[in-house]
Amino acid sequence: MIGDFVKAVGGTIAHVTASTNVRSIRAKGLRPASQLAADAGIDPTDIALRNHRMQVGPATLNHQKPILHGLNAAHRVLDDHTPESWAHQLDQRVFLWPERKGQAFAASIKRDLAITILWLNTTKLAEAFREHIDLSPINSGNFTQGGAHARRGDWLYVPLAAGLDAFRHNRSKRGLKRTPDTVTEISLRCPIAPDLLTDLLIGHD
Repeated sequence: MIGDFVKAVGGTIAHVTASTNVRSIRAKGLRPASQLAADAGIDPTDIALRNHRMQVGPATLNHQKPILHGLNAAHRVLDDHTPESWAHQLDQRVFLWPERKGQAFAASIKRDLAITILWLNTTKLAEAFREHIDLSPINSGNFTQGGAHARRGDWLYVPLAAGLDAFRHNRSKRGLKRTPDTVTEISLRCPIAPDLLTDLLIGHD
């Protein structure tokens, strides 16, 4: 299973973050936005659907404009979620990207923010977090352009532990797609502790 995952996404995967976050990440690990908020004494639901980059404790959080700018679409394509609850569940994840997708995501946000791409070893990540990794065929937080038509709900995230075949055919079994999916987005339902992150980290750009 891990070998299939590495074949699907490549030997290195990316985490894209504001460059000002790197020192804190190295010291405290990679943590979901909701945990960063809670640690700063902020109700995590209060940061959902933020329309600007937000300073929370030591971290600069990215805005959620790809939901806000596609709000009508979000109401239309979400299953069993509101835009607010979807934004909140996004904040409970640490997001990673296959190499090319990571570079594309970085390019989309670096116009007005200095960013750093942290490169992690895919095999080691999968070995350490097999039960906590979810795969998505789309950028699950984007409801603009092509994302405006992509139906989604909790079912969109297929656990790595379910296998790559389950992921590839998840949407086709729902009648939403005729061809197998490929991995666009990887997310963790837990933080990465600093010591483990040091072991996973290959380098940064």
